[in-house]
Amino acid sequence: MVISQSRPFQPEADLLALDQNADLWFFELKKVATNCQNLLQVMRYSQDAASLTVDDFDEFYSKYKKGKCDCLVVDFCEHFGFCSPTAAQQWSDKIGKVHHLVVIAEGTDEDTVQSVGHWQRHGLDIQLWPFRIHPGDRIAFHLELPDLFIKGCQISKNSTGIFLLNTNRKYQPDAEKFMLEKECAFANGDKWAPRINHIETGSKVLLYANKIGIIAVGIGTAEKHNIPWDNGPGRFVKLREFRKLKSPLTAASIRKIAGKKFPLLQTLITLPEQAGEKIWKDCIDQT
Repeated sequence: MVISQSRPFQPEADLLALDQNADLWFFELKKVATNCQNLLQVMRYSQDAASLTVDDFDEFYSKYKKGKCDCLVVDFCEHFGFCSPTAAQQWSDKIGKVHHLVVIAEGTDEDTVQSVGHWQRHGLDIQLWPFRIHPGDRIAFHLELPDLFIKGCQISKNSTGIFLLNTNRKYQPDAEKFMLEKECAFANGDKWAPRINHIETGSKVLLYANKIGIIAVGIGTAEKHNIPWDNGPGRFVKLREFRKLKSPLTAASIRKIAGKKFPLLQTLITLPEQAGEKIWKDCIDQT
């Protein structure tokens, strides 16, 4: 969850973000190869933030959102799906207490790699995330960005997943209508609403109406919201590039690609990547 972006001529991290543990992430972005000075730069940002309070972070967040937001803690709980009445109080004291530092640049040098290794051995969570840009044709280029690992845990994924979401047309026709009107992916109930968080920014989403087929597709965004619903709490993620299919892609067509026993009645299913991409392409051809 991004809470701040650097302003011109200000000594600020390029991007400041929170994760679901309320840890603070500093991202320093360089369009050229990085060097040791870039490490010192992002370390200084972390040092300066050590004395900040949740009110200070709330001020950064309000400027970033240009005032079009609730308070940071409330939006944090909504973004990550913490729905309990006391969630805001529980998280307010944790925000920004643990820091992670990431320098993103087009390549690096050996001195910088050795410096990062030195600080990591001394307990500082600082990472290099090098990318490469390769020429393509006149309208495209190839971005090579490796997976990012923090202390052995994979943070990034090259693939954000392809999801089949059952609209529950038989039992909740209003839910399907809501998704088509609001161009979103939605689930409700204590079990399924939190699983909407599995749909990440960039995830491909296929809306499946039972006994009809896939009726619409879209791509996940960072915009997630909790809403009240008749059958328990509801949560939705806004979809970009939302498209309704001219004719549904039927269950038979899906199983022809994904396998005869592929389950279609579950609320949210992660599709195998190869089959998912084929189904996605077939759906796009129908829009």
